[in-house]
Amino acid sequence: MGSNCQCEELKELLETMRRIEDKLDRAGLSVLADVDLSSTLSSLMKLLTEPKVIDLIDKLTKILNMLSLINPSLLITLTYSLNCLNASVNNADLLNPPEVTIDDLVKELSKPEYSRALGIMLIMLKNTAKCIEGGTHAEGSST
Repeated sequence: MGSNCQCEELKELLETMRRIEDKLDRAGLSVLADVDLSSTLSSLMKLLTEPKVIDLIDKLTKILNMLSLINPSLLITLTYSLNCLNASVNNADLLNPPEVTIDDLVKELSKPEYSRALGIMLIMLKNTAKCIEGGTHAEGSST
């Protein structure tokens, strides 16, 4: 029941903010006098001091701190790759994949169109192994 109450307070707060924005768009700052901002700010402070909200903010902060440690080019490459892979998941071939032998795999992997993807995978594999072994420096391509 407490969660439902928080949702109602949040809805009221958002509605008040929407009304303020609408009034600013129509008439400018002078119309703010008829909006009870102290009540709105009080509701916002109450909502932000709820233990669940504080815990959520703490978790989000930790996630953002972890994301800040990721190399931007790695993040871009992974995001692009995941988007590309996600588009191919809907392919009907995935529902009925062919059986592949080791010879088939070697032949496919020797194609030039796979060389960059394999290069990225090898760099990540080497660096992951070094990190697991406790190495302080992971190697990468300097180009």
